[in-house]
Amino acid sequence: MTNLTLNIKNLTPAAHTALMENSFRKTYSHNEYVYLQDDEVIGLHVVASGHIRLSYLMEDGTAVIYRILPKGECFGELAVFDRGNQCDMATSLGESVVLTVPIRTFRDLAKRYPEIEAALGHLVADRYRDYVELTRILSLSSLSARLSQSILRLVDKLGTTAVVKGRKVPAIGSIVTQSDLGLMARGARGNVNRTLKEWEQRGWVAVRDREILILDREKLNAVSFNDEP
Repeated sequence: MTNLTLNIKNLTPAAHTALMENSFRKTYSHNEYVYLQDDEVIGLHVVASGHIRLSYLMEDGTAVIYRILPKGECFGELAVFDRGNQCDMATSLGESVVLTVPIRTFRDLAKRYPEIEAALGHLVADRYRDYVELTRILSLSSLSARLSQSILRLVDKLGTTAVVKGRKVPAIGSIVTQSDLGLMARGARGNVNRTLKEWEQRGWVAVRDREILILDREKLNAVSFNDEP
C-alpha cells in the first residue's frame, strides 16, 4: 500500500516508500486487539484504513482511552524506540487494516535511511504530548470539564467535519461511542449521555445519526475554565 501517506514529520519520500514496501498487512474486525499492554514489540504499526483505539490500564484495572487514530497514523512507536514491551493497548474500531513494519526490518531500514530514527523521535515526542494532555484533562474535577476537553481534543486529532445548515463544523463520527467518551473522560456512559443532552439543549452540540457535531466550540472550551461539578 505504497499510496498511503504516513503522518510522520521529516520523513523523506525514499524512506517513506521503503517502510511501506517492507510492511505486512492485516485486517482486524471491530474491537479486535492489535496488541495488549506488556506484549512484546512486533514492529511499527500504521493505520491503513479504519480507526485504532489506544488505551492503557490503570492500577485499579480500569481502562483509559487516550487517543483514537485515523488513517495514516502510526502507533507502537514507544516500544520500537526503547525495544521494550508495549505500554498501552491497541484495538480496532470497526473493521480496520493495519500495516506493520517488523522490528528487525525497521532497524535495518533506519541504518539505510537515518531520517527514520529522527522521524521515530518525533512520533515519541507527539505521544508524550498525548500523555501530558491526558493528565491535564483527567485532573479536572468535573465530568463536564473532562468531557468537553476530551471531545475538543478528539475532533482536533481526527480532523473530521460535517455540514450543518450550510456551515462546516467539527464532528465526531459514529465510530466513537458514548462509552468510548466515558473512558476518555473518566465518566459513566449514562452521565456522558446526560451531559451531551444538556449541551444539545443549550445549542453547543448536536447529535445526529450518532455523530456529535460541535456547534459552539468557545462555550464547550469555557466549561473547563469554570470546572463546575
